This record gives sequence, C-alpha cells and structure tokens, in this order.
Amino acid sequence: MLVLDGKSTHDHSPIAQGKTMAELQETQQEKEARWATQRAARETQQRDYRTAQARTRRRNWLVVGAIVIIVAVIAAAMLL
Repeated sequence: MLVLDGKSTHDHSPIAQGKTMAELQETQQEKEARWATQRAARETQQRDYRTAQARTRRRNWLVVGAIVIIVAVIAAAMLL
C-alpha cells in the first residue's frame, strides 16, 4: 500500500499482485485469442441489446395502437 498526501492507495501493478515477469508476457497468439473472445462477447451483447430494443419498440407501438382504437371506439359511441 502506498501513502500519498495522507491518502492510502493500493498498488495495482501486476508485480504487486504477485505475478512474475514470466506471467506478464503474453504471446501474440494469446492476445489475438483474447481479442477474439472479447469481440465475440461484445457482438453477443450488442445483439441482445438490439433484440431487447426491438421488443420494446414493438410493445410501445402495440400500446399506442390499442389507445388509438379505444379512443376511436369512444368517439364513435359518442357520435351515435
């Protein structure tokens, strides 16, 4: 733990977390595999978000349609 200006801060460097220099080295293949995994996770997350948004839009339009029909029926009943 470091103390600067009376405030304590934690040292989050990899060495302070008990990792050795050998563990810090990541091959290009490992980096690309990690990036591919992150990319796939992000794409899945975006697809799920878009699906949820489409569902919400659909539901909102159904509610608006129902309200319009109810208002039309009430207006027709008042005019008869």
